[in-house]
Amino acid sequence: MKKLRLTILGMLLLCNGLFSELSEFEGLNPLTLQEAQTLALANNSTLGSKQAIQEAAKWNKTSSLAALLPSLSFGASLLYTDPATLVTAGSQSYSLNKDMRTMSLNLSQPLFLGGKLYQAYKIAGVSEEMAELAYRNQRNTLFADTETKYLNVLQLMEVYRLSQADLQAARENLDIASLKLENGLISQTDYLRFQSTLAGKEVSDLQAYTALQLALRDFGNYLGLAELRMPAPLNLPDFNPQIDKLASFNLDQTKALGDRALELTLQRNLTLKTLDKTEELSQRALKIARAGWLPSLMLTGSRQYKENGLDRYEFTPANQLLLSFSLPLLPGLGNYASVQKAKEDARKAALENKTATDGIKLGLEAATLSLVSAARQSQSAALAMRYNEQLYAQLQERFRLNMLSAKELLDAELMLSAARLNYNNALYGFLKARSSLRQNLAVETDTELSQLLDI
Repeated sequence: MKKLRLTILGMLLLCNGLFSELSEFEGLNPLTLQEAQTLALANNSTLGSKQAIQEAAKWNKTSSLAALLPSLSFGASLLYTDPATLVTAGSQSYSLNKDMRTMSLNLSQPLFLGGKLYQAYKIAGVSEEMAELAYRNQRNTLFADTETKYLNVLQLMEVYRLSQADLQAARENLDIASLKLENGLISQTDYLRFQSTLAGKEVSDLQAYTALQLALRDFGNYLGLAELRMPAPLNLPDFNPQIDKLASFNLDQTKALGDRALELTLQRNLTLKTLDKTEELSQRALKIARAGWLPSLMLTGSRQYKENGLDRYEFTPANQLLLSFSLPLLPGLGNYASVQKAKEDARKAALENKTATDGIKLGLEAATLSLVSAARQSQSAALAMRYNEQLYAQLQERFRLNMLSAKELLDAELMLSAARLNYNNALYGFLKARSSLRQNLAVETDTELSQLLDI
């Protein structure tokens, strides 16, 4: 028995050397959620790449517009002939210069190419819009991920606080049990139960500390922080009106909330807009494929300046104007195959759009129901926690008066710890459900979300 007590004492001293006080985390420079999101915007490389893609798409659209406009080019050539060219005129022969220079200005304007150039320009415009949507979607995802990591740290911080409180309570109970053991009021077996409970609380405290450290480092790495910073605590009572209102929703009110959310989603959801643009791209690609059957009409003009071969640097101008017409006849199999392929691609895009849209709607419905469910769970967990706190206080006093067994007190202590942890998880589950719904709706501020919830 003495050896067992020394072993437990050694474990307690070791854990006390590892455990940090709450001041270790509370002393870190606090970081608000808005500041964290600003840092994420500045340091996230994925968002920067999306912005670069957006800029490239803008220039690609400008390049496609240039293909519709006339093109002007300047050309020059120098021809050297050895031996020199002889020209006979009547009874006389002339030897032309060995070197001859020619210059020209060439103007070209496509008049009709079956709509290919126009459709290419429109496709470039759609691609630019998709790049912008991808940037906004990445920004929205970045905000949501930052908030999730922010909430994870705060949630684990509260878990660590609870583990510290449980640890302190276990130590106090062990002190009381020690006095009772000395006075012969409890058995050695009951005393070992208190020691075992304290050892378990020490392990749980270590696990909570480790989880908090890992979450805090993950949060700092995601923001690109040079030193760890603790998220500023949220004013949790501010969310009580939303929790109470949502928890009181009946089925009709929950359905009405889902309908309002769906209406807003159809207007603002970035993924839905991207899917629509993808379908539009496939339709325009089909038009380009059909243009392969149409004729093309091109206007070309040039003004040429050429030496006569006898007088150097004396140029004679000559003008040319060419209107060319082309109609594809054979082979037509390639054009037909291209059109059929484009049709199937367009049909595929439309079906994928419908499938993805149904999935987004289902996900939104699940997010709405999860929000209402999380509010009810949070409210229920709060009631259970208050009940267990009052019950444990009464049972602890009865144990002090030797009116309660050690097993009953430890069971009540376990129930209280579980109730506190359940409430913490339910509350932050509600906050994460709000964040998920806000991401689906592409809403960045709580004001817009509160308007949706009609708070």
